[in-house]
Amino acid sequence: MCALALRAPSAGFSQGAHFLVLADDQLTKFWQVSGSGDWFSVKAPGVLDASAIVLILGDQDAYTERYSLPDKAGHGLDDAERWVTPFWLTDAAMAAENLLLLIEEKRWGALLFGLFGDPRVVLDAYAVPPSVSCVGAIAVGYRHPDDQPSGSPTTRTRRPKSEVVHLGQW
Repeated sequence: MCALALRAPSAGFSQGAHFLVLADDQLTKFWQVSGSGDWFSVKAPGVLDASAIVLILGDQDAYTERYSLPDKAGHGLDDAERWVTPFWLTDAAMAAENLLLLIEEKRWGALLFGLFGDPRVVLDAYAVPPSVSCVGAIAVGYRHPDDQPSGSPTTRTRRPKSEVVHLGQW
């Protein structure tokens, strides 16, 4: 599923989106190193039953290197600071959405969440290169038979289309 999910669009076909799949002992290490295990144990203990955590990663070097090649050069995008939108994060987020849809299709359970604290602590624990950033994490597992929506979607209504879809101008 991860390989299929990574077929998401990629700016310049830079292909800098990555998934780091953590299971078994690495999953136990993740809960400890990230500090999220303590939080979930209180707020949503079922998440700790996940079979795996998938870290969603974007490598800025893949994009700056790609945009330094002759067919992409001239835009100044060989320097990460010049990217108005860091597409290494955008493309990784699109791959994550693909993965979430594939998990939903299987009727498994998934939860997308951000890393707690300094993400570099977690990334360094798994030898992720410094040029790689984390967009978030997906806990993957089996749904509990009594699974029901929770959190903000249960207390807030979806904004009407008229507020979020703009035709021709804002």
